[in-house]
Order: sequence, then C-alpha cells, then structure tokens
Amino acid sequence: MSITDELRKEARGFGRYVYTAPQADCLTAIANRIDAEHEAACAEAYGNGVMSVPIALDESQWVKLPKDADGVPIRVGDVVEWCDSGDTLTVEGIGKDIVFYIDNGGAEWTAARNKRHHKPTVEDVLREFAYGLGVPVADSYVAAAATKLRLAEGVDE
Repeated sequence: MSITDELRKEARGFGRYVYTAPQADCLTAIANRIDAEHEAACAEAYGNGVMSVPIALDESQWVKLPKDADGVPIRVGDVVEWCDSGDTLTVEGIGKDIVFYIDNGGAEWTAARNKRHHKPTVEDVLREFAYGLGVPVADSYVAAAATKLRLAEGVDE
C-alpha cells in the first residue's frame, strides 16, 4: 500500500483518527495532488533521460530481441555462429536486429539475421570441461577424445 493510499484510508475513517467531512476531503485532495505531482516528475525525469528505468514499464519503449536465421530470439550470453563459416561468437549485447561481441579485445557488431544458435559439439563439451579444470588441451587431443566418445556411444556426429 502506498503512502497516499494510507492517507486516503485514514481520511475515510478506517485508521486511528476520526475526521470531519471537510478534513477528510482535504486529506484525499492532498493524496491526489501528491500522486499527480509524483507521476509528472517521473514522466519528466524519464523523458529527460535522468531515470534509466521508468516507474511503470511502457511496452512501447521496449526493444525486441533480435532473431537469428531460424527466427529464434537471441539473448545476451547466447553463442551463435555465422551461417556461412560456422565460426562462433558469444553475444555480449543486443540492439535492433544486431548483436555485439568481443573480437581481438574490441567490441564489434553484426547483423543477427545471418547467425544461428550454436549447438554444442562433443569437442565443445570436452574443451569446456578441460577449461573448467584449468587444464590446457591441444585440439588434436580433443578431436581424438571426441572420436572415442562417439564410437563408445555409436554416434556418427
């Protein structure tokens, strides 16, 4: 319950005090003015860029998530790949139909529409596992271990 709602409740006589009709009307009018001024101040601050998040999120101000080549929304942290080369990137930021990523220590951007979500391969999982253990692993070892895992599971992938 907001402070102004508490004031209105008190004015109606549901609180600790009893007010005459003119006093109750006065308190209700004060609560209404407080709400109106607060709403106007928030709207002005949001419009001037002072507030980064509006008090009531206005759906018309939202940015839609960019979509990949398959129409799947892309979020920060997703790993996507270029459709032509298969090279991957980790999404660090999003914009209208674009994604931002880090390349050679600098921020880059690219269109989202020609990327696809990257499905982890056996090699990806092995590299991530080794990285988590703090063990440097050569690509040739990862490839050999992935082949052995595929044979053990009877998977051709």
